[in-house]
Amino acid sequence: MMPTVYDIATKDIVTIKSSQTLEEAISKMASANLRTIVVINDLEYHILTTTLLIDFRLEQTDPKAKLEALDLPQAKALDKNLNILNILNQINSSSEYMVIIDHKETLVGMISYTDIINNIDPQILMEKQTIGALILNYHPTFAYENSSTLHAIKQMKTSGNDAVIILGDSEKAVGIFTTKDFINLIHLDCDLTQPIANFMTAPIKTLHEDSTIAQSLEFIRKQQFKRIVITNDRGAVSGIITQKELLRVVYNKWIDLIKEEGSRISKTNEELLQSKSELEELASLDYLTKIYNRQKFESFLNYEINKLNRYDDASFSILLIDLDFFKSINDNYGHLQGDHVLQELARILKFCSRESDVVARWGGEEFIMLLPHTDIEEAIVVAEKFRSTVEIHEFNNGIKVTCSIGIAQFHKHDNRKDVFTRADVALYKAKDLGRNRIEIEVLESLKN
Repeated sequence: MMPTVYDIATKDIVTIKSSQTLEEAISKMASANLRTIVVINDLEYHILTTTLLIDFRLEQTDPKAKLEALDLPQAKALDKNLNILNILNQINSSSEYMVIIDHKETLVGMISYTDIINNIDPQILMEKQTIGALILNYHPTFAYENSSTLHAIKQMKTSGNDAVIILGDSEKAVGIFTTKDFINLIHLDCDLTQPIANFMTAPIKTLHEDSTIAQSLEFIRKQQFKRIVITNDRGAVSGIITQKELLRVVYNKWIDLIKEEGSRISKTNEELLQSKSELEELASLDYLTKIYNRQKFESFLNYEINKLNRYDDASFSILLIDLDFFKSINDNYGHLQGDHVLQELARILKFCSRESDVVARWGGEEFIMLLPHTDIEEAIVVAEKFRSTVEIHEFNNGIKVTCSIGIAQFHKHDNRKDVFTRADVALYKAKDLGRNRIEIEVLESLKN
């Protein structure tokens, strides 16, 4: 039976919140002796790798910078029950690390492209193919033992390799400097002007280029190395290949066959999934304004309420928005023109909202906005930006409209009805006081 991604995933993963700093992430990676760490931002997962750490070091990124402010790649999330054969059609070697989630969208593991490839065994292992025939495109990067550590790091960055071979005066390899060494180096804040010999791993273990692929794989497993350094008959380093690349080359043709067969089997499933996704997207949008509809908005609201129940310091606000005298627009200009006004208003709402905000049509000429991590004072700023933009905007045929807005903040011990009731009361108060204005909730009925 083909294993699932969860079966072969690493369960003992190290995570860090995106609100923490780069310095804290490095410390965690060094103490756990890891090359990767999962950065959690709500229900999004990002991966911090040693390759990125090199970039940040060379760019002199502030170690105190928060992880959420850095451009970290988002990890593809895989359902834990997916089998590795089906997942081959969804990923490629660029999907270096992926996270595994369960049905509750809880993080339960991490997996790499190499993990997946390594667990699909070909029927016939290439016993006679030598490693030397595979390393033509895998040239090593060199640095001399007396060169500065900073120079070696720049060599690593420029070449795109994750290791540098260190040469002695006799041009023979005396050591290796890898991304693992780099993590410890920056964790200890070492002086990068020192010779690379001070930080390299020595002695270096190598494999002769006449070794077979099977012997190379056994060498990797026995030594628990991430890469193989290949030498020729003269003892000089002729190439370097990582476990990931070795396995990719070995299994490449076999995988192509598996993909071809798998795609034939899963093509129908993929088409059905695509259709399902497209239908779900259409079902979540209001047919006229093309923003979220009421049903989809309520799913976002439930998510925010559940999040608040998990984190005591979380909060959010809602804006209930109503167009003033909208009936007169339909009466004077026709319903088609009224539809144009609603569509334009939806575009203004999207323009005035932030990336994290949720904008939806509540019904008729009423709209609603969900503002995550936003208290009542911050919500007033967003509401005023929208109200004033609508007031000065000229719609088709020179039509001018205004809107009234009621604001409520979700508080501890609230339920859905409480926050909506306060927003609705605030909206009607804004209309009673003359329209084209903002009113906020009244908390007299708030539970203790």
